[in-house]
Amino acid sequence: MSDVKKYVVAVSGGLDSIVLLDVLKNNRLSELTHFQLPTSNFQLIVAHFDHGIRKDSSTDEDFARGVAGEYGLTYLSQRAELGEDASEEQARTMRYNFLRQCCKTHNAQLITAHHQDDLIETIIINLIRGTGWRGLVSLNSDEFVIRPFLSTPKSALLSYAQEHHLTWREDSTNSNQDYLRNYVRLTLLPKMYEADPDSKNKLLQINMQITEAKKEIATELQNLNIKYQISNIKYDVPRHDLIMWPPLVAKEVIYNCLVQLDSNWHPNSDSINRVLHFCKSAINGKSYEVSGSLRIEVNKGVVQFKKV
Repeated sequence: MSDVKKYVVAVSGGLDSIVLLDVLKNNRLSELTHFQLPTSNFQLIVAHFDHGIRKDSSTDEDFARGVAGEYGLTYLSQRAELGEDASEEQARTMRYNFLRQCCKTHNAQLITAHHQDDLIETIIINLIRGTGWRGLVSLNSDEFVIRPFLSTPKSALLSYAQEHHLTWREDSTNSNQDYLRNYVRLTLLPKMYEADPDSKNKLLQINMQITEAKKEIATELQNLNIKYQISNIKYDVPRHDLIMWPPLVAKEVIYNCLVQLDSNWHPNSDSINRVLHFCKSAINGKSYEVSGSLRIEVNKGVVQFKKV
Protein backbone atom coordinates (compact mmCIF):
# COMPACT_ATOMS: atom_id res chain seq x y z
CA MET A 1 0.00 0.00 0.00
CA SER A 2 1.39 3.38 -0.99
CA ASP A 3 2.07 6.04 1.59
CA VAL A 4 -0.77 8.42 2.42
CA LYS A 5 -0.14 11.96 1.21
CA LYS A 6 -1.12 14.65 3.72
CA TYR A 7 -2.58 18.04 2.81
CA VAL A 8 -3.20 20.98 5.12
CA VAL A 9 -6.27 22.85 3.84
CA ALA A 10 -6.40 26.53 4.79
CA VAL A 11 -10.00 27.14 5.88
CA SER A 12 -11.12 30.63 6.86
CA GLY A 13 -14.79 29.68 6.92
CA GLY A 14 -15.58 31.81 3.89
CA LEU A 15 -17.17 30.62 0.66
CA ASP A 16 -13.94 29.80 -1.19
CA SER A 17 -12.31 27.61 1.46
CA ILE A 18 -15.57 25.83 2.34
CA VAL A 19 -16.03 24.88 -1.31
CA LEU A 20 -12.41 23.72 -1.51
CA LEU A 21 -12.78 21.52 1.55
CA ASP A 22 -16.02 20.02 0.26
CA VAL A 23 -14.69 19.13 -3.20
CA LEU A 24 -11.56 17.58 -1.71
CA LYS A 25 -13.44 15.57 0.88
CA ASN A 26 -16.03 14.33 -1.63
CA ASN A 27 -13.64 13.82 -4.57
CA ARG A 28 -15.41 16.44 -6.68
CA LEU A 29 -12.43 18.58 -7.63
CA SER A 30 -13.05 17.82 -11.31
CA GLU A 31 -16.40 19.62 -11.15
CA LEU A 32 -14.58 22.96 -10.79
CA THR A 33 -11.13 22.57 -12.33
CA HIS A 34 -8.97 20.41 -14.59
CA PHE A 35 -6.31 20.42 -11.87
CA GLN A 36 -5.68 16.99 -10.37
CA LEU A 37 -3.93 16.02 -7.18
CA PRO A 38 -0.99 13.66 -7.77
CA THR A 39 -2.63 10.89 -5.74
CA SER A 40 -6.10 9.78 -4.67
CA ASN A 41 -4.72 8.35 -1.43
CA PHE A 42 -4.54 11.37 0.85
CA GLN A 43 -5.45 12.71 4.28
CA LEU A 44 -6.87 16.19 4.85
CA ILE A 45 -6.02 18.42 7.82
CA VAL A 46 -8.03 21.61 8.39
CA ALA A 47 -6.06 24.68 9.50
CA HIS A 48 -7.68 27.94 10.61
CA PHE A 49 -5.86 31.14 11.55
CA ASP A 50 -7.70 33.82 13.54
CA HIS A 51 -5.98 37.17 12.98
CA GLY A 52 -7.80 38.83 15.88
CA ILE A 53 -8.60 41.81 13.64
CA ARG A 54 -12.39 41.67 14.11
CA LYS A 55 -14.06 41.46 17.51
CA ASP A 56 -16.31 38.64 16.26
CA SER A 57 -13.55 36.62 14.57
CA SER A 58 -13.81 33.86 17.19
CA THR A 59 -17.17 32.90 15.66
CA ASP A 60 -15.34 32.10 12.40
CA GLU A 61 -13.02 29.83 14.38
CA ASP A 62 -16.01 28.09 15.96
CA PHE A 63 -17.53 27.62 12.51
CA ALA A 64 -14.34 26.23 10.96
CA ARG A 65 -13.89 23.85 13.89
CA GLY A 66 -17.46 22.66 13.47
CA VAL A 67 -17.03 22.05 9.73
CA ALA A 68 -13.85 20.04 10.34
CA GLY A 69 -15.77 17.97 12.90
CA GLU A 70 -18.62 17.32 10.48
CA TYR A 71 -16.13 16.00 7.91
CA GLY A 72 -14.29 13.98 10.55
CA LEU A 73 -10.99 15.76 9.92
CA THR A 74 -8.08 16.78 12.14
CA TYR A 75 -8.36 20.45 13.07
CA LEU A 76 -5.59 22.94 13.83
CA SER A 77 -5.98 26.58 14.79
CA GLN A 78 -4.10 29.57 16.12
CA ARG A 79 -5.19 33.03 17.20
CA ALA A 80 -3.25 36.30 17.03
CA GLU A 81 -4.21 39.69 18.45
CA LEU A 82 -3.39 41.96 15.52
CA GLY A 83 -6.22 44.41 16.14
CA GLU A 84 -8.17 46.57 13.71
CA ASP A 85 -5.12 48.58 12.58
CA ALA A 86 -3.18 45.57 11.31
CA SER A 87 -1.89 45.76 7.75
CA GLU A 88 -2.66 43.20 5.07
CA GLU A 89 1.03 42.25 4.97
CA GLN A 90 1.14 41.62 8.73
CA ALA A 91 -1.93 39.42 8.53
CA ARG A 92 -0.59 37.51 5.54
CA THR A 93 2.83 36.92 7.11
CA MET A 94 1.44 35.59 10.38
CA ARG A 95 -1.10 33.40 8.61
CA TYR A 96 1.51 31.78 6.38
CA ASN A 97 3.93 31.32 9.27
CA PHE A 98 1.20 29.32 11.01
CA LEU A 99 0.36 27.33 7.88
CA ARG A 100 4.03 26.55 7.23
CA GLN A 101 4.39 25.27 10.77
CA CYS A 102 1.31 23.07 10.36
CA CYS A 103 2.78 21.59 7.18
CA LYS A 104 6.15 21.03 8.82
CA THR A 105 4.62 19.33 11.86
CA HIS A 106 2.51 16.96 9.78
CA ASN A 107 4.89 16.55 6.82
CA ALA A 108 2.14 17.89 4.58
CA GLN A 109 1.63 20.18 1.60
CA LEU A 110 -0.62 23.23 1.81
CA ILE A 111 -3.76 23.68 -0.31
CA THR A 112 -5.48 27.07 -0.52
CA ALA A 113 -8.70 28.23 -2.20
CA HIS A 114 -7.26 31.13 -4.21
CA HIS A 115 -9.24 31.40 -7.43
CA GLN A 116 -9.10 33.23 -10.75
CA ASP A 117 -10.55 36.46 -9.34
CA ASP A 118 -7.86 36.42 -6.62
CA LEU A 119 -5.23 35.99 -9.34
CA ILE A 120 -6.45 39.09 -11.20
CA GLU A 121 -6.61 41.13 -7.99
CA THR A 122 -3.07 40.09 -7.04
CA ILE A 123 -1.71 41.13 -10.45
CA ILE A 124 -3.24 44.60 -10.06
CA ILE A 125 -2.11 44.96 -6.44
CA ASN A 126 1.47 44.04 -7.29
CA LEU A 127 1.49 46.46 -10.22
CA ILE A 128 0.41 49.19 -7.80
CA ARG A 129 3.09 48.18 -5.29
CA GLY A 130 5.80 48.05 -7.94
CA THR A 131 6.93 44.49 -7.27
CA GLY A 132 8.19 44.03 -10.83
CA TRP A 133 7.41 41.29 -13.34
CA ARG A 134 7.40 38.60 -10.66
CA GLY A 135 4.35 40.22 -9.12
CA LEU A 136 2.40 39.24 -12.24
CA VAL A 137 2.96 35.54 -11.49
CA SER A 138 3.30 35.54 -7.70
CA LEU A 139 0.04 33.66 -7.10
CA ASN A 140 0.69 30.15 -8.35
CA SER A 141 1.26 26.58 -7.21
CA ASP A 142 4.70 25.43 -6.11
CA GLU A 143 6.38 22.80 -3.93
CA PHE A 144 4.89 24.35 -0.78
CA VAL A 145 1.36 25.32 -1.77
CA ILE A 146 -1.20 23.94 -4.24
CA ARG A 147 -3.82 26.34 -5.60
CA PRO A 148 -6.18 24.21 -7.71
CA PHE A 149 -8.78 26.97 -8.34
CA LEU A 150 -6.56 29.51 -10.12
CA SER A 151 -8.36 28.89 -13.41
CA THR A 152 -11.79 28.88 -11.73
CA PRO A 153 -13.81 32.11 -11.37
CA LYS A 154 -15.46 32.89 -8.03
CA SER A 155 -18.89 32.70 -9.68
CA ALA A 156 -18.32 28.97 -10.27
CA LEU A 157 -17.50 28.46 -6.58
CA LEU A 158 -20.70 30.25 -5.60
CA SER A 159 -22.76 28.11 -7.98
CA TYR A 160 -21.20 24.96 -6.54
CA ALA A 161 -21.92 26.05 -2.97
CA GLN A 162 -25.53 26.79 -3.79
CA GLU A 163 -25.99 23.53 -5.69
CA HIS A 164 -24.62 21.49 -2.78
CA HIS A 165 -26.34 23.57 -0.08
CA LEU A 166 -23.14 24.60 1.66
CA THR A 167 -23.03 27.26 4.36
CA TRP A 168 -20.19 29.67 5.00
CA ARG A 169 -19.21 32.80 6.90
CA GLU A 170 -19.04 36.29 5.41
CA ASP A 171 -16.09 38.40 6.62
CA SER A 172 -17.42 41.87 7.49
CA THR A 173 -14.04 43.45 6.62
CA ASN A 174 -14.46 42.42 2.97
CA SER A 175 -16.41 45.64 2.38
CA ASN A 176 -13.76 47.87 4.00
CA GLN A 177 -11.96 49.63 1.15
CA ASP A 178 -9.20 50.86 3.44
CA TYR A 179 -7.68 47.48 2.54
CA LEU A 180 -6.07 47.68 -0.89
CA ARG A 181 -7.39 44.30 -2.04
CA ASN A 182 -10.97 45.32 -1.24
CA TYR A 183 -10.53 48.62 -3.09
CA VAL A 184 -9.18 46.75 -6.12
CA ARG A 185 -12.04 44.23 -6.00
CA LEU A 186 -14.91 46.61 -5.34
CA THR A 187 -13.88 49.78 -7.18
CA LEU A 188 -10.88 49.49 -9.48
CA LEU A 189 -11.64 46.23 -11.30
CA PRO A 190 -15.33 47.02 -12.01
CA LYS A 191 -14.24 50.31 -13.61
CA MET A 192 -11.57 48.51 -15.63
CA TYR A 193 -14.01 45.87 -16.88
CA GLU A 194 -16.49 48.56 -17.80
CA ALA A 195 -13.87 50.47 -19.80
CA ASP A 196 -12.58 47.29 -21.49
CA PRO A 197 -14.72 44.14 -21.15
CA ASP A 198 -11.83 42.04 -22.45
CA SER A 199 -9.27 43.36 -19.94
CA LYS A 200 -9.62 40.29 -17.68
CA ASN A 201 -8.69 37.93 -20.50
CA LYS A 202 -5.78 40.17 -21.47
CA LEU A 203 -4.39 40.07 -17.93
CA LEU A 204 -4.78 36.28 -17.77
CA GLN A 205 -2.93 35.96 -21.09
CA ILE A 206 -0.08 38.11 -19.78
CA ASN A 207 0.05 35.96 -16.66
CA MET A 208 0.36 32.79 -18.78
CA GLN A 209 3.12 34.26 -20.94
CA ILE A 210 5.19 35.45 -17.99
CA THR A 211 4.67 32.12 -16.20
CA GLU A 212 6.34 30.37 -19.14
CA ALA A 213 9.16 32.92 -19.18
CA LYS A 214 9.63 32.46 -15.43
CA LYS A 215 10.25 28.73 -15.94
CA GLU A 216 13.04 29.46 -18.41
CA ILE A 217 14.59 32.07 -16.14
CA ALA A 218 14.39 29.69 -13.17
CA THR A 219 16.37 27.07 -15.08
CA GLU A 220 19.18 29.52 -15.83
CA LEU A 221 19.21 30.82 -12.26
CA GLN A 222 19.42 27.28 -10.92
CA ASN A 223 22.61 26.78 -12.90
CA LEU A 224 24.03 29.91 -11.29
CA ASN A 225 22.89 28.70 -7.86
CA ILE A 226 25.03 25.61 -8.24
CA LYS A 227 27.98 27.77 -9.24
CA TYR A 228 27.71 30.35 -6.44
CA GLN A 229 26.20 28.44 -3.50
CA ILE A 230 28.70 27.84 -0.71
CA SER A 231 26.22 26.39 1.79
CA ASN A 232 22.52 26.50 2.57
CA ILE A 233 23.08 29.85 4.30
CA LYS A 234 25.58 31.50 1.98
CA TYR A 235 26.15 32.48 -1.66
CA ASP A 236 29.38 34.01 -2.97
CA VAL A 237 29.02 35.99 -6.22
CA PRO A 238 32.03 37.64 -7.90
CA ARG A 239 31.54 41.38 -7.71
CA HIS A 240 32.92 41.76 -11.22
CA ASP A 241 30.02 39.66 -12.55
CA LEU A 242 27.41 41.81 -10.82
CA ILE A 243 29.01 44.94 -12.22
CA MET A 244 29.41 43.66 -15.78
CA TRP A 245 26.03 41.96 -16.17
CA PRO A 246 23.15 44.04 -17.54
CA PRO A 247 21.25 45.47 -14.53
CA LEU A 248 18.23 43.27 -15.22
CA VAL A 249 20.36 40.11 -15.05
CA ALA A 250 22.20 41.26 -11.93
CA LYS A 251 18.92 42.01 -10.17
CA GLU A 252 17.54 38.57 -11.02
CA VAL A 253 20.64 36.89 -9.58
CA ILE A 254 20.41 39.00 -6.42
CA TYR A 255 16.73 38.24 -6.03
CA ASN A 256 17.25 34.54 -6.50
CA CYS A 257 20.13 34.29 -4.02
CA LEU A 258 18.22 36.11 -1.30
CA VAL A 259 14.92 34.30 -1.82
CA GLN A 260 16.72 30.95 -1.76
CA LEU A 261 18.09 31.96 1.64
CA ASP A 262 14.76 33.26 2.94
CA SER A 263 11.60 32.32 1.05
CA ASN A 264 9.58 34.72 3.22
CA TRP A 265 11.41 37.76 1.84
CA HIS A 266 9.08 39.72 -0.45
CA PRO A 267 10.99 42.64 -2.02
CA ASN A 268 9.74 45.37 -4.30
CA SER A 269 11.71 46.91 -7.16
CA ASP A 270 13.17 49.66 -4.95
CA SER A 271 14.55 47.07 -2.51
CA ILE A 272 16.34 45.20 -5.29
CA ASN A 273 17.70 48.45 -6.75
CA ARG A 274 19.15 49.43 -3.38
CA VAL A 275 20.82 46.05 -2.99
CA LEU A 276 22.32 46.25 -6.50
CA HIS A 277 23.64 49.75 -5.80
CA PHE A 278 25.33 48.49 -2.63
CA CYS A 279 26.85 45.50 -4.42
CA LYS A 280 28.39 47.77 -7.06
CA SER A 281 29.52 50.70 -4.92
CA ALA A 282 30.34 49.51 -1.38
CA ILE A 283 33.96 49.39 -0.27
CA ASN A 284 35.52 46.14 0.97
CA GLY A 285 34.43 45.15 4.45
CA LYS A 286 31.08 46.91 4.29
CA SER A 287 27.83 45.09 5.04
CA TYR A 288 24.18 45.75 4.28
CA GLU A 289 21.25 44.48 6.35
CA VAL A 290 18.62 43.46 3.81
CA SER A 291 16.18 42.23 6.45
CA GLY A 292 16.19 40.75 9.93
CA SER A 293 17.43 37.46 8.47
CA LEU A 294 19.47 38.52 5.42
CA ARG A 295 22.80 40.31 5.16
CA ILE A 296 25.16 41.18 2.30
CA GLU A 297 28.92 41.66 2.76
CA VAL A 298 31.58 42.76 0.31
CA ASN A 299 34.98 41.11 0.82
CA LYS A 300 37.94 40.97 -1.57
CA GLY A 301 35.98 41.20 -4.77
CA VAL A 302 33.24 38.82 -3.65
CA VAL A 303 29.68 39.74 -2.69
CA GLN A 304 28.49 37.38 0.04
CA PHE A 305 24.76 36.82 0.52
CA LYS A 306 24.13 35.36 3.97
CA LYS A 307 21.28 34.12 6.09
CA VAL A 308 21.74 35.34 9.67
